[in-house]
Amino acid sequence: MAFAASAHAQQGVTDDTILLGSHTAMSGPLQPWGAGSTGAAKIYFAGVNAQGGIHGRQIELLVEDSSYLVPKATEAGRKLVVDDGIFAMLLALGTPHNNAVLPIQGEFNVPNLLPMTAARSMSGTAGDGMPERFGALSSYYDQVEAAVGHFAAGGANMPCVLYLDTDFGYEILEGVESGAAMAGVEVAATAAHQPGDSDYVGTLTKLAGAGCNAVFLGVNFPEAISIKATSAAMGLPMPIVGSTAIFEEAVILLGAQAGVLEALEGLYAAGSWIGMNDAKNPDLNPLHAEAAKFEATFLQVTGAPLVTGAALLGHNAAMITAAALQAAGPDLTPESLTAAMESIEVPNIFTGDTMSFGEGGRTGSSAVYLSQIQGGQWSFVEKLRD
Repeated sequence: MAFAASAHAQQGVTDDTILLGSHTAMSGPLQPWGAGSTGAAKIYFAGVNAQGGIHGRQIELLVEDSSYLVPKATEAGRKLVVDDGIFAMLLALGTPHNNAVLPIQGEFNVPNLLPMTAARSMSGTAGDGMPERFGALSSYYDQVEAAVGHFAAGGANMPCVLYLDTDFGYEILEGVESGAAMAGVEVAATAAHQPGDSDYVGTLTKLAGAGCNAVFLGVNFPEAISIKATSAAMGLPMPIVGSTAIFEEAVILLGAQAGVLEALEGLYAAGSWIGMNDAKNPDLNPLHAEAAKFEATFLQVTGAPLVTGAALLGHNAAMITAAALQAAGPDLTPESLTAAMESIEVPNIFTGDTMSFGEGGRTGSSAVYLSQIQGGQWSFVEKLRD
């Protein structure tokens, strides 16, 4: 195993190219996450390449479709690492999907950069068959832990959890349990579902019967739409609160297409950033001008109707990656990239926070922002953690 890592230590780097890869959803229900994040990253890298690249090398990002299926993600990741010989993985989508591919990356010493998941396992040092890992977001655990405390302080003393039966869902469950313990309350009930489920009447009836006065979600945005719409149709009063995994403008677009946008009013998300409209607000973001410039460029290049949360994350990830590649110097190796990642500080143009991966750990930001759908769009409510 150690021999394989050494033999492939500098794969993906030539005199004129740095080859990056991403396994993500370019089809299926989470396609907005995959297409938005990698599309924004490619736009940023195109700008870098037009200015001469990084130390004379052009950045190329290969994207393989996982359809948000773990077996397909595993094959896509193996192709990128073994067949294509990428230097680093970027913006890979999904907690169990990343967890399945990381051992392959560890074997070939391919760092995992800024994946599209906020799982705690996405940040860590190499060892035990795992590669160097750098996460961009406060963890799902921290997000819901902070949210439980916020709502408990407001009187929601009987929280419940509705989560997916996956690695991602379990982390949400653990975060809610921790937040409840910190707030001095107990979790009233829990319920697990499979990804893609759409019938939540029985589950919500069970949670309401248990006395829940806040429901915390360990699901992705397609399930969140169904859950909130069902809750509204049932007339249930308790707030529905998700994580970064549901904080996406696709919720608004898909809700409107399904005719349930009004039912989504009041849906909460505890995430690592604020929405595009809030990012342009000078009262909320000192870097609002840079955020507005990004929006104009993205809309012009893509022709998209709006900037999604995935696009914000993709832009930030590309900006961080380019800064680290520059700081690593012309002798680019996984080791020099790791040292560079630990040394850089990069502004988050959508919040004004500074992202760094050194003494504070390998997660770029610990911030948690609470947003809510108000008037048919995501709106900032409160910053829960710095």
